Amino acid sequence: MVNLVRGRRSFSCRLVKEAEIVRYSDDGEKFFMVSEEKIGVHEAEDAKVVCEIEGGKRVLCVAVGKSGLLFTGGEDRSITCWDSSTGKAAYSVEDAHSTRVKGLVVFENKHDGQTSETPNILASASSDGVIRIWDIRMIAKEKPSPLSEANTKSRLTCLAGSSMKRVVLDT
Repeated sequence: MVNLVRGRRSFSCRLVKEAEIVRYSDDGEKFFMVSEEKIGVHEAEDAKVVCEIEGGKRVLCVAVGKSGLLFTGGEDRSITCWDSSTGKAAYSVEDAHSTRVKGLVVFENKHDGQTSETPNILASASSDGVIRIWDIRMIAKEKPSPLSEANTKSRLTCLAGSSMKRVVLDT
């Protein structure tokens, strides 16, 4: 880890395997390191391991949500939501896509400048070019359906997105 203010290394630690993906939580308290099917959850201050998550098949994308939620997608074509403090799966969408999941984005709920603690919308992209939008509240159901779907007819390798502020006007 590098202290960007001082421009020097703040600490280092030995890794069993090189990480393919590294993401930080929104509050900067934790970071997540993905190596194939394993996800290490670490405290940002000292890299202490909070928990290790075994994802089954290879994890190809990660999206960090609020309230300690971590969303993963990968070779198993599923989307899984993990509790990052315990390492246990909160819920999962089996066969969310027909091919591997290559990108995930969690959108914050913004209404009149206020941000909700729990996000409602998740976007996922697969390597066959399909992008799906999910209502996270419905994912807890047995077989949720996406809210929307678009086929880009391209081979997707990642997905990026941004939350927009929603404004309600009185007329």
